[in-house]
Amino acid sequence: MYTEALKFAQHEEKMIQTAIRALTLNIYNICDDNVYQFITTPPASIYFSDLVSSLRKQCLQLDALVNSSEDKCTHQRNKDIFLKTDKIVDDLFYFKDMLSVGESRLSRVVTQNLLSLLILPLLLPLLKLGENKRDAIARNRDIAGSTGDASPLLHSLNDINIKVSGHEAEGEKEININYLLQHLNVQTSSNSHFDGSPRDDNVCIERFGIFAYLFSDNHSTSLASLFLLLTLAENKGNIVILAYPIDLEHFPASLLGMSQSQGLMNNCESAFLKVDGSILVRLMPQILKTLLKVLACQPPVSPPMQWHTGWFLRKLLQCQGNKLTDDNIHLFNTSYEQSRECLQKELDGCWFDHIPDTIGHEWGSCKKALELQFHVKDPLFTLELEICQQAVDGNFNSCFAWERMVDAVKVFILHLQLKALIFMGCLLEKPSLESPSDSDLGKTYSRDISSASFGSEVSLGSGIPCRIAFSYAGVRDIYLVAVARGISGKLVLAEKHPFRSQRGVVIAIAPLAGLSPRIDEDHPTWLHLRIREFEPNFVKAKGSQSKVSTPPADGRWTLGFHSAKACETARLLILEETCKQRSSVESMLAPLLREDYLVNVLDSQGD
Repeated sequence: MYTEALKFAQHEEKMIQTAIRALTLNIYNICDDNVYQFITTPPASIYFSDLVSSLRKQCLQLDALVNSSEDKCTHQRNKDIFLKTDKIVDDLFYFKDMLSVGESRLSRVVTQNLLSLLILPLLLPLLKLGENKRDAIARNRDIAGSTGDASPLLHSLNDINIKVSGHEAEGEKEININYLLQHLNVQTSSNSHFDGSPRDDNVCIERFGIFAYLFSDNHSTSLASLFLLLTLAENKGNIVILAYPIDLEHFPASLLGMSQSQGLMNNCESAFLKVDGSILVRLMPQILKTLLKVLACQPPVSPPMQWHTGWFLRKLLQCQGNKLTDDNIHLFNTSYEQSRECLQKELDGCWFDHIPDTIGHEWGSCKKALELQFHVKDPLFTLELEICQQAVDGNFNSCFAWERMVDAVKVFILHLQLKALIFMGCLLEKPSLESPSDSDLGKTYSRDISSASFGSEVSLGSGIPCRIAFSYAGVRDIYLVAVARGISGKLVLAEKHPFRSQRGVVIAIAPLAGLSPRIDEDHPTWLHLRIREFEPNFVKAKGSQSKVSTPPADGRWTLGFHSAKACETARLLILEETCKQRSSVESMLAPLLREDYLVNVLDSQGD
């Protein structure tokens, strides 16, 4: 049954593959020497090498896809990345299930294949130095020191590879791994004189590979490396590498500044402990500065990357007592001002009327993202960092303008929350944005227009007569009515009521924001309007991270007036009402955008 089942192990159908793996795991859990003798010797044992080879192939394919320079922003490419990732994760869980059986012979054959076919073939090329580079390295004293420290490590890896390939005893393999860790620990001890000076920073970064990636210019690499260190620290002093327990008190505990006995800090989700001599703690100001540079970089990185960066900042600040150096505070304030200016620019955009609602919608999402517990944060966020997003700057399509506005809101909320965390030690609850009250003048008229719908009756009031041509109804005589009431505004086209001279029947409605009225250069009696066709509520229903792959084209209306003066009057009316609407939005957001917003929050809490 086992042999026949393995014939379908690589079947493309997911359900068949799942059934085969369930069957094999049931067999692996049978406590019988003859069973284990059969599954761990050729030809049955070839199944394990085939599994690892398949996993390695998938990893290389995923790496090529993530780093592909073509079609970086396509929806299909992003979908392919996550599909391949899901399959790799499924395979890793399958290996975990096999190793969790607890049978030494099964663990040995699985681990040997993982080492010899996956781990070492991928690791060794990254560590070995080419023959043509050795002379140049020998002439560089700083690099030569690092090379000398790395030579025992390479020797150990080669030794392990030989032992695994030769099917040596498990005890010998453990000795080699311990030998490797011993040399790594020697490297750590050799830099114990580190005192935080610039010169020592360079020595530290050169000799500790992962710390170099922490300060990489590639933001994705930097955040992924920091997540790895957090993962090690969060495991309370013990990790398991290829089914062999490694005590972090020896490695890499000395790098992380923690030991098995220290455990986790009270009231602190991260295990970056304040231990004298800890390299990581001494590098904390530089790490915080690196994260702040991600937030402040120009052009700005995507909002998801900034939210992830904010999550790291909160974790580290919790263990630093929410303290930043003066330089880092200046860097954060610069980043905060950039986010505020970006949001203020959106008040001149075509979606300014939706900014208050978007703030309310995204506030909870940002707070939840920052407060996310470490153990439930999906490690696949590192893939999200590599997937670029479609640029929207310079594109006048209202769909792209919507995404740009939402991104500006997300980034500003993040900075406001981080500012509260830095200076108040806590995150903010959602603010209460109060809409300014309407003036009595024209209140009844504006209410009449604001509640208008297709086919309803409205007061023509100060409506301007004009004409419009419809493809399905020909040219029609209508009235243009533009009214703003608070933060909402509408442009209504209405036909005169046949029996009531001061009333009209609505035949078309458009949002006042984003109309961009423009008089035709060749026909001064024609007024061109741009109409938002994109429906933001559809995106909200799908989730705040949704992107529209095929945005709808904006609508275009052209209205004809009996004179150039009437056309200009209509244009000015639209601009005037739009200005009123924008002023209401600005008044609503003013407290949030003020420098003393946090002071006012503290005062209100004191009251």
